[in-house]
Amino acid sequence: MIKVTGGTLRGRALPAAVPEGVRPTSSRAREALFSIVGQDLEGVSFLDLFSGSGLLAIEAWSRGARPVSAVDRAPRSLAAIRQNVAALGAEVEVVSGDVGAVTRGADLVYLDPPFADDIAAWIVRVAPLAGAVLVAESRAGAGVPDSAGALPLEGVRRYGDTQLAVYRSR
Repeated sequence: MIKVTGGTLRGRALPAAVPEGVRPTSSRAREALFSIVGQDLEGVSFLDLFSGSGLLAIEAWSRGARPVSAVDRAPRSLAAIRQNVAALGAEVEVVSGDVGAVTRGADLVYLDPPFADDIAAWIVRVAPLAGAVLVAESRAGAGVPDSAGALPLEGVRRYGDTQLAVYRSR
């Protein structure tokens, strides 16, 4: 059972089963993420790319982010995201499509492609979508660029087999 770790939905479980092949972000990494970017996201727009179960989008909405969008193309993931959003009453736009075709950005962009993908290439590709912060989740030890467009690398933090690369405007 996966639970929301903060905000108005703190402690609520996601009702939909995690789709096969989806790797939900651990609670440790999620808590660290929101310690880094802020617990209160009031007025911050949020874009969750490769959303999987919708967990990060729901977490951001629970912490005040508006508007929030979750993007995925896998039918099982989209069904799970829609079920989770509806059951929890989160106002999250669910976008069906290829992450590479997204053109509308947000203040904070969360990027979590499959670990087998080249994270550096994805960071470069989606960098123009991030207004102030881009956080890229990947397997620990994956190489990341020193900047994502105009956003310099603030740091890389490791949580077990996962790392978060944080790019933020200064």
